[in-house]
Amino acid sequence: MKLLPTILLTLAIALPVGASEIYVSASGAPEGNGTKSTPFQTLEEARSAVREISDGDVVVNVGSGHYMLRNGMVLSAADSGNPTRRISWRGPADGSARVSSGLIISREDLRPVSDDAVRARLPESVRDRVREVSLDEVGLKADRFKDSFRGIELLEIFSDGNRLPISRWPNGTAFAQIEEVTDNGIVPPATGTFVYRGENPARWKGALEDGVWLRGFWRVPWVIEAARVADINSETRSITFAAPVSGGIGCKYNRTPGNGPGKGSGQEPWEAINLIEEIDVEGEWAVRFPTNMLYILPPEGTGELLITDNREPVLSIMGASYLSLENLTVDSGLGDGIRVAGGEDVLIAGCKVSNVSRHGIVLDLGLNHTVLSCDTAETGYSGIVYLGGDRRTLTPGGHRILNNLVTRAGLFYPVPGIDGGLKTMAESVGNLVAHNRIHDCSNSGVVYSGNDNVFEYNEIYRIGLGSSDLGCFYTSGGWTSRGNIIRNNFVHHAMNSNAFYVDDGDSGDSFLGNVAYKVGSGGFVGGGHDQIFRHNIIIESPIAMHVDSRGVPRGYTVDDRRLRSDLDSVPYQDPPWSEKYPELVNILENSPEKPSGILIEQNLFVLCKTPLRTSGKTSELDQIIVQNNVESEDMGIFVNPAELDFSLKPDAPVFTEISGFPNPMMSKVGLYADAYRPVVPARDIERLRAESTERYFDSQTDVDASNKKSGP
Repeated sequence: MKLLPTILLTLAIALPVGASEIYVSASGAPEGNGTKSTPFQTLEEARSAVREISDGDVVVNVGSGHYMLRNGMVLSAADSGNPTRRISWRGPADGSARVSSGLIISREDLRPVSDDAVRARLPESVRDRVREVSLDEVGLKADRFKDSFRGIELLEIFSDGNRLPISRWPNGTAFAQIEEVTDNGIVPPATGTFVYRGENPARWKGALEDGVWLRGFWRVPWVIEAARVADINSETRSITFAAPVSGGIGCKYNRTPGNGPGKGSGQEPWEAINLIEEIDVEGEWAVRFPTNMLYILPPEGTGELLITDNREPVLSIMGASYLSLENLTVDSGLGDGIRVAGGEDVLIAGCKVSNVSRHGIVLDLGLNHTVLSCDTAETGYSGIVYLGGDRRTLTPGGHRILNNLVTRAGLFYPVPGIDGGLKTMAESVGNLVAHNRIHDCSNSGVVYSGNDNVFEYNEIYRIGLGSSDLGCFYTSGGWTSRGNIIRNNFVHHAMNSNAFYVDDGDSGDSFLGNVAYKVGSGGFVGGGHDQIFRHNIIIESPIAMHVDSRGVPRGYTVDDRRLRSDLDSVPYQDPPWSEKYPELVNILENSPEKPSGILIEQNLFVLCKTPLRTSGKTSELDQIIVQNNVESEDMGIFVNPAELDFSLKPDAPVFTEISGFPNPMMSKVGLYADAYRPVVPARDIERLRAESTERYFDSQTDVDASNKKSGP
């Protein structure tokens, strides 16, 4: 695994002999000609110049500075190289070439609030400090929220590179809690009504004409959704929605049997967003939709504000091939940071992508693209997403996601099965994800599906910070999502997460030689088939392995529309499928609702309270093989647990108890130094040592609530 990055670096960093060089500088003169002494001023000028060069490699040297793109920039097939000619856009090694989309608004453009009625709605303590900007006058657009929605994509506002928060009540990261659900909004035309706690909502009645929206985990603690308010009754302290939310209001786990109407738990968390009445923290802002006016409490300092309404990627590579983006800092947009669509052999290396509302870096089809030694942070959805390969023919996509640091992903849309720090889209086949570090994310660490993808030597920790019922590695790909290999990874300090969660019938993956430390559970197998767990080490986790038969009460048969649609999407009874996955050929004839072919063998469980938990009737679990696993209560078998080195000492008893048990290669896990990442950032070990070991949510809770009643 170490050779592949080295080869890539040799090809990418060395300046090709005889290459044409073009220079760009944000501080250059408008009449620049692209030479080193008289560089172009804009990236668009450089793009035009590259198109005029027909032979040889081309290197665009992007100098230090801030390059503003109002609506992003596209590199198309016209900007491609070819197998013997590469086009490279290269910034300084320190990442000081910054590319952003949006507009710069100076402090002088911020005016005192001119509307007395709006002034009266502002908290008195900040009334004289709040400023306004007419979005129409500066050419920005903020679309009114829909009556119900999930991800927030209104505007993004930054000061000194920091995202400024849309106004929120309550302040900080805490949520308000429902007192009681009086109408769960499940049966039309009901939309949902609940009793609120405290007095603040009564102040929002005057804002109903403009629009009041509440976001909450209304039904389950892993889906957050917003809905517009139709009425606030201060006498009954009740709020009624204008549109229902998915599944209705009221915790799924505190309803009457059968998930019918109920009053919930009285603890459902929620927040109010985009209210002028709640602008009371420096940096907070809100948009008044009827007037398209932005109101903001400017943060301290004299820096400019960067405001973006751009929904397109900051940088797009559309149908281009043999092209590189290196050492660029990309930020600020309502869309993706960098998106590659189609093409072949595109390299994204050493780039830093942050402060975008959707994904940091996206590979959308194409062949043999590489994301190498990049950092993504502060993304609304996933940090890195890729799609590559052809599932019908099982043709590999050949993408490589190597040595990347992904942090603070899923900030706006914490739904674990939808987005994670790193996400593989469903059609992906034959791609490699290795040596990445993923941490401090709202959802899952890696969300994957597809076929024959390899995930190895990745490190994942502190995930599930804004959601539940998820996994450090999570999949719900169905019966045909097979052949994926998850090996030699290290996941730790994620007590709100399962280490390896194969959800809702997912089948046919192998989990080999992984180490999991302080997670909610190690493997969590949800009703699928042909899963292999071998040579894994699960340490100090409440449950080492879980297997359930949810497919029986839920009816995972030919009549399940989701699973049957998945099966019919591929020629599973014909080559190459029938040759590669023979277990799938007759799946409908072999009681597919019962888990089968589950093999849990030769694993080491250390200080796990429950080594194996099963859920379901014995007759439903008779095709699960559990054998030759070892339990231990001795942490002394590891080299240095305090420093997270779980290599086994040479005299560890497991080597004699399990013949051929491999010693985990901890030194190979995670990030490594290379020309794009000369220094590997240290983990905050002290913070991890102080982490709570409390388990907040057990996925079995959702299994119990969702299962239909089993037959006799």
